Amino acid sequence: MPIYKKDKISYNTYFLVWQIDESEDWLRQDISLTDMCINRLGAMKSSVHRKGFLSVRHLLKALGYTPAALHYDAFGKPHLADGKFISITHSHNFAAIAVGDNPLGIDIEKERPKVQRIAPKFLHSSERNSQETDRFRTTQWCIKEAAYKAFGKKGLSFLQHIRTTQMETEHPVAAVHINGQIIELKNWIYHWPQFSCAVALKTS
Repeated sequence: MPIYKKDKISYNTYFLVWQIDESEDWLRQDISLTDMCINRLGAMKSSVHRKGFLSVRHLLKALGYTPAALHYDAFGKPHLADGKFISITHSHNFAAIAVGDNPLGIDIEKERPKVQRIAPKFLHSSERNSQETDRFRTTQWCIKEAAYKAFGKKGLSFLQHIRTTQMETEHPVAAVHINGQIIELKNWIYHWPQFSCAVALKTS
């Protein structure tokens, strides 16, 4: 289907979601795949992964980018040729990107009861309340994953280094504790049936 969600979350920062209902053949249409894209697709055994990969190229096209504008570094982190920051996420039949002038991260997760069981593995005791819903817990996970991507540092621990704060506000904060500093990332939160999404933006 066409773009499922699109938002301009701040000056020159965009968020787009694609709901993947199309066939793989349909998704290959109207985009010019590079040799790198073709090789990456050929290495993917799962049709779900291939369709997610192709959907991202359609989202890039919606922002005026060709597949050639996107490349990956040695650590697998995506970059755009014009120097703008990009983050990519997939979950089940959704793919999404965030693009902007500042470091950012994005994560989509399906809301499932097991998030309550694993909460102690990624949430400090100060972040936990036994009354919170699956959606609330999933949103906390998304915030941490998005912050991890935006921060771009290996070795960050969801449990030890990233705290979710101001959860009751319109833009919750991910506070990253590292090297004796606390760096705060503002989050834009989105929900739709059975899914939660966070876009974390690093502005300093």
